[in-house]
Amino acid sequence: MRKNFFFYTLISFIFSLLFNNCSKGPIVTDIVKGVYDRSEINKKTKSKKIQIITGDTLDSISKKYEVTKKELIRFNKIKYPYILKPGKFIKIPLPKRYKIKKGDTLYKIAKCNSTKILEIKNKNTNLNEKKLIVGSLINLPYYSINNCKLKSQKIVKKNRSKKKSIKSKEIFIWPVQGSIITYFGKQKGGRKNDGINIISVKGNPVRAAMSGKVIYRGNELLAWGNLIIIKHKNNWTTAYAHLDKLLVKKGEIIKTGDIIASVGATGNVDKSQLHFQVRKNSKPLDPIKFLKKT
Repeated sequence: MRKNFFFYTLISFIFSLLFNNCSKGPIVTDIVKGVYDRSEINKKTKSKKIQIITGDTLDSISKKYEVTKKELIRFNKIKYPYILKPGKFIKIPLPKRYKIKKGDTLYKIAKCNSTKILEIKNKNTNLNEKKLIVGSLINLPYYSINNCKLKSQKIVKKNRSKKKSIKSKEIFIWPVQGSIITYFGKQKGGRKNDGINIISVKGNPVRAAMSGKVIYRGNELLAWGNLIIIKHKNNWTTAYAHLDKLLVKKGEIIKTGDIIASVGATGNVDKSQLHFQVRKNSKPLDPIKFLKKT
């Protein structure tokens, strides 16, 4: 009697589900080891929700829906010891689709999509890894990311940015008369020079290499001595160090060729010279490549 009662109760429950939800669109009720499957898909979460009843486990659900236990745990944030409670709902993440290309192997696909060969096999039970058909679609875990595609996009972006920097190259005038004694880049002893050092007579005028606004005037950086920094258009800046007299104020707008200071030997130098830097978006660049040829 109890068996018959349970059977009729279960049948009544199934029909009530179908009847009560008939206005909400097509619903497929599929009983597999106690799992009720609502086939309606949530487009926002890219998943479908099923109800859990007694006897359900991660193993049974993963086999039914060709989804790995790892995916179920990650997607639903299930905590150890991974016990499923009857009456609750669990979301089944929809797989990502990958179109097989010429030259693809499971190893290459797995590596490019941050997943494992076994996980791909688990999601594609009829897949023959030795005979991958070009153009056919296979399922990948929902969390897979096409790293190879991202890398190629980054390379394209880098190439574009390089082209832009060449096209938008600015031409500066020489800030002082003299000779270069230290060039841009690595120096002996492992040191690096972020600009160039031009030896000149003390008191010689130092000119603004391009029009802009004085954003710094001072000597707080002891090694640089008296220093002026000018901000120019398009995120360019120039710096002038080891100066003697400072002839401009912070915030002052100056034009190309204006005298801003005089050559000195302040800071950590013993000869009168100008340390000159050119920066784009705060990145130091070789000034010689941007200085107007005389």
